[in-house]
Amino acid sequence: MKKTIFLSLALVGGAICTPVSAQKVKKVSPKAKAVQTQTLKTEADSISYAAGYAVTNGLDRYLKEQFGVDESQMADVIRGFKEAYAKRNDKAYQAFVAGQQVATMLDKQMFPRMSADFEGASQPLSEEMVVKGFEAALRKDTTTYTVTQAETKFKDAREAAKIEREQANKAAGEKFLAENKLKPGVNTLPDGLQYKVLVKGDGPIPKASDKVQVVYEGRTLDGKVFDATANHGKEFDEFAADRLIKGWTEALTMMPVGSKWEIYIPQDLAYGARGAGRDIAPYSALIFTLELKGIVPAAPKPAEVAPAAPVQVEKAPEQTPASTKGKAKGKGKKK
Repeated sequence: MKKTIFLSLALVGGAICTPVSAQKVKKVSPKAKAVQTQTLKTEADSISYAAGYAVTNGLDRYLKEQFGVDESQMADVIRGFKEAYAKRNDKAYQAFVAGQQVATMLDKQMFPRMSADFEGASQPLSEEMVVKGFEAALRKDTTTYTVTQAETKFKDAREAAKIEREQANKAAGEKFLAENKLKPGVNTLPDGLQYKVLVKGDGPIPKASDKVQVVYEGRTLDGKVFDATANHGKEFDEFAADRLIKGWTEALTMMPVGSKWEIYIPQDLAYGARGAGRDIAPYSALIFTLELKGIVPAAPKPAEVAPAAPVQVEKAPEQTPASTKGKAKGKGKKK
């Protein structure tokens, strides 16, 4: 029943709410109206009326969550619903509704995704001009661009913005590391990896081939935590030391068990040009707090089984042609 109601709400919501969102909504002052009792002449009328009533279960919450409509605006919702349902077979009206839905899609989905590609770029997108270009395409107006020209222009600009953003990100990491290495307690290795000892351990130091137990927290340069053992619901994480980013492997194979370091990883020892997920952009320098809890003991090798001694198999004596011939002759003699 819940699935049926949800589907009904989705269909009703698309039909009645999108048209209202693009129109100037008249504020209707709430007035007390006499409740009219609906006459139900037949059992079919009763069932049908109940069906229409039942499928609206949860509609108030749906309207509020999806469209920001509260109870005080229900009169406008009803007005839009009645108009849309009355004109459901009117092709001109349906085209009008389609235009409103496309406008909502551009506003809520397409433009935010496009503008994200130009975030921080020297030439950001103008929402006003995006809308005008969109309208021109709907009118088939090619006085400024053809479809091919527009696609090429946008593609090239987006690629340029990507390169610009990546170069800026790389430069920010280099600047941070150059300043950070001058701070007290920060050690810089020949390949650029930096670390600061927070707690000095006195246990064994793992090899690259070891599996280690660690507690960590990873941050971008702006302080945003993108991953942490605390988010995994366990006491520590286990990793093979040689299957991690280069900066981690290098740091872990220098840390005695019991150590806690803060490590500062240049982009080329982290995720480099590929980045990682939404939070780690390409060419990002990263900061980790890394605590080495232990080294996982290597699994014992299975005991070697001595190979079984070869078994000597005696072969039956081979019969010579002469003996075979003799037996054949004897077989034919009478006793």
